[in-house]
Amino acid sequence: MDVDVAESDHTGTVLRFRPLVLRAVELAGTARRRGDHPFGAVLLDPHGEVLAEGLNGVVTTGDLRAHAELEALENARRAGRSGQVAGGIMIASGEPCPMCTAGLVWAGLSQIVFAAATPNFVPYLPDGPRFRLRCADVVAASTAEIVVSGPVDGVDALAPFRPGH
Repeated sequence: MDVDVAESDHTGTVLRFRPLVLRAVELAGTARRRGDHPFGAVLLDPHGEVLAEGLNGVVTTGDLRAHAELEALENARRAGRSGQVAGGIMIASGEPCPMCTAGLVWAGLSQIVFAAATPNFVPYLPDGPRFRLRCADVVAASTAEIVVSGPVDGVDALAPFRPGH
């Protein structure tokens, strides 16, 4: 389920995080330039302070779990900041997949903000299996109360997917 940010009750919240959404898109470009899928993520604590960042590393590491959101959670753990994750916020360049969304639910986040919606970036991805479940569907199937906001307009979230970026 897409949430039209312009019509959402969470518009102010999303606008507040615009620089971090742009940072997640920048990280996605970095991931692509190093040979990975173009996804980036910024993990915030409950007060909106950056805890960690993550880049997709599936291709370069060979680890199918090395998605940007999970890498951000792992980087927070490595930095000894796991205790600050619950109630936090994930800012992602692309809508988190079901695996990542489940991880964000288990981590106890309060909000997920994503720049590009799955139907918009899927045509750029290599062929392979796909889920029909969207981020908001996975959250809704849980007992967690997580606000899902996205896609975010005006950040050129698909730029890292385009050739020459």
